[in-house]
Amino acid sequence: MKFFLTLILFLSCINAKEVELYATVGMLSHHFGTNESGNDYNENHKAFGAEAVLDQRYTLAYLHFINSRDKTTDIIALGYRYDFIDSFGIYGVVGYQRGYCFDGLKSVECTEGKDNSGIAFMPMLYYRHKYFIVDFITQGSMVALKFNLKLYPY
Repeated sequence: MKFFLTLILFLSCINAKEVELYATVGMLSHHFGTNESGNDYNENHKAFGAEAVLDQRYTLAYLHFINSRDKTTDIIALGYRYDFIDSFGIYGVVGYQRGYCFDGLKSVECTEGKDNSGIAFMPMLYYRHKYFIVDFITQGSMVALKFNLKLYPY
């Protein structure tokens, strides 16, 4: 509920000429290794979320998923999409996350007493179609695809 109130407040405070709404319907990843315990990472993240895109550039997004370490994760972020070749572009988001533990910039297993929340920053590539957006995420040891279906205007 907090997300939708934040979204309404955000949309009412801007002077956007065009507003698009998307639903995140899934996210898949592939890891080039195993975790600290030698086990495979989770690669089907059961992701869902929502994203408002203002003037095809500025974004407000919420994402809920099971992360690669099988922990429930929530992220709320502001972002900027920049088209550089037709429908392809770069996308950067910054926001608040709860679900990952970090040692510096590296994701690590959460241990007793370790804080699993903080600031999130994620650079991505994307492909934009009339009816959907696919985000391509990489962090060196993994690649992921996030699928977003357009809800409004259709």
